[in-house]
Amino acid sequence: MDEFVGKAEDYPSLAEFFVRRIDPRKRALHRDERYVVSPADGFLSEVELVREDCCTQVKDRSYPLSALLGEKIDFSAGWHVATVYLSPSNYHRFHYPFSGTVTRYRHEPGRLFPVNLFSANRVDRLYVRNERVIVEIESGGKSAYFVAVGATFVGGIRMEFVSLSRPAEKWIEARHPVSQLDEMGRFEMGSTIVLAFPAAMIDSVVGVRGKPVRLGDPLFRLKN
Repeated sequence: MDEFVGKAEDYPSLAEFFVRRIDPRKRALHRDERYVVSPADGFLSEVELVREDCCTQVKDRSYPLSALLGEKIDFSAGWHVATVYLSPSNYHRFHYPFSGTVTRYRHEPGRLFPVNLFSANRVDRLYVRNERVIVEIESGGKSAYFVAVGATFVGGIRMEFVSLSRPAEKWIEARHPVSQLDEMGRFEMGSTIVLAFPAAMIDSVVGVRGKPVRLGDPLFRLKN
């Protein structure tokens, strides 16, 4: 609790304790607009450059990125993808990884399989099959995607810019300016975030696959 608001006994339920907020006096968040930063505390399970509609779930198991995003995309010019796994022990709120404008979002229905390593190694197309919220964020005339994937006990993914009800299965237009590291939403237990960027946005990869990450750690350096 050294980094969070209040003490454990201040929270009236386990659910509210899970979504406790960071106390900015104890853990300051520093913007750095040169980078795409980690939107959450967690584990950077994958970082890769894809040139076809095939993305790594775990070694020897993949999924179609277009199915995850709900969008047919030409990947031949290259797309950078980063996957951040949040375990039940992590901070459960997530933040904007870069500044821009939310232009569209969609809420896809699905299962709520666990997203831990055990399940990732055994459930085909895990992230595509689970409930998720896909958010398109535009910056500098280019669009990237933020995907919040639900998991066991995460029946509702919350977003700060819109109240989500039942999954819509269609794109909903939005014009919502956002700033890096402002709060974006929360999971109500552990889950996964997938980030996808066209290679034209990215200068270099900074994040290291297989390493823990903290909210605000650089993942990619943006092109000027």
